[in-house]
Amino acid sequence: MRLRMHARKHSGRHLLWLVLAVFGVIVTIESSAQPDATYSPHLDPLNGVRRVMSPTIPAGDCSHCHNMHELEMGESPYPHGLYTENSNQLCYTQGGAGPCHQAMPSNYPATESSRIPEGFPNAGYFEYNGGGQKIWGVNYRDRWPGAQVYDNPGTVGALRSYSPHRNDPDMPRLDEAGLGSCLNCHNPHGSENPFDMLVSPYLGIGGFDEATYPTRYQLCFDCHSAFGPTGMEYSGKMIQDYYDSSMNGETAGHQIRLNPRIALSWPSHIRKGDKLPCYDCHNPHGSHGYNGQGPNAFLISDERPGWANLSATKKDPTNNRRFCLGDGLEVTLQMEIYHTSDKPLYHPRPNLIGPA
Repeated sequence: MRLRMHARKHSGRHLLWLVLAVFGVIVTIESSAQPDATYSPHLDPLNGVRRVMSPTIPAGDCSHCHNMHELEMGESPYPHGLYTENSNQLCYTQGGAGPCHQAMPSNYPATESSRIPEGFPNAGYFEYNGGGQKIWGVNYRDRWPGAQVYDNPGTVGALRSYSPHRNDPDMPRLDEAGLGSCLNCHNPHGSENPFDMLVSPYLGIGGFDEATYPTRYQLCFDCHSAFGPTGMEYSGKMIQDYYDSSMNGETAGHQIRLNPRIALSWPSHIRKGDKLPCYDCHNPHGSHGYNGQGPNAFLISDERPGWANLSATKKDPTNNRRFCLGDGLEVTLQMEIYHTSDKPLYHPRPNLIGPA
């Protein structure tokens, strides 16, 4: 309130500067009182963005992305006073004291050791951590494969892109280069969600107590529903319905039924009726294959041995076996414990899946 009262004393130009450019400061003030709401790692004073090395510009300062003087004077050649064009390239900035998201993190891809452990909120979510506490640093964001993977223009066959969230012209928001914008899923100034500055919930495993689809995976359902982008293929629009228990009962959403034929005991955070999160199999940023052995179609992630060059997981028996069981005993056992239910891996109604 004091900040808003102070803003009223400024001219209209300064008020606009406060609202648009110092929005990050407002976020920081609010987040210090409510650390779980509207928080942005970019603004963190210890681990935040640090494009410019200067004793007068601390980590997390707005000046690392915005030219405050140009914005205040209305002289910025770029929108919002940014130091460069407002495209995905902004996120790839290199140099300075802290390079941004150009490179592949050193701990990519996420593995089972990255999951938030039992006993902590959102157990099972991929968040690089030590004893349930997030390990900070852009070099540890192990679900991001780097710009080279996300910017892959290649396709499987003639139509299916390896990186559709970047290459699909039907993405809800396109950047200045006409490519799928990072802003479709992320808010660089922070969000109410605890992970990855996401614009909608994307949380740990759950859904057993919801009568329809699990709202904790709403980030994906915002697009992958009957109300998704016009050009999305039919199978992509049916995913929310597939996860809807009111439509599909116990076959909805890769449910875990705690089948004793599969495992005699289950982690405490997994309950009968929980539905597998999308991130257990997919990486929305694309793929280069396990150990870089070749990208996967369908945004299948790189996290498991055997998950490379997967292009027809429904129609090709070898692809199907590697996708379902991986390579080696360790992955097979893990998949049985965490990824398999009483029901078939794919919904018995093929019209909900569409062509592979």
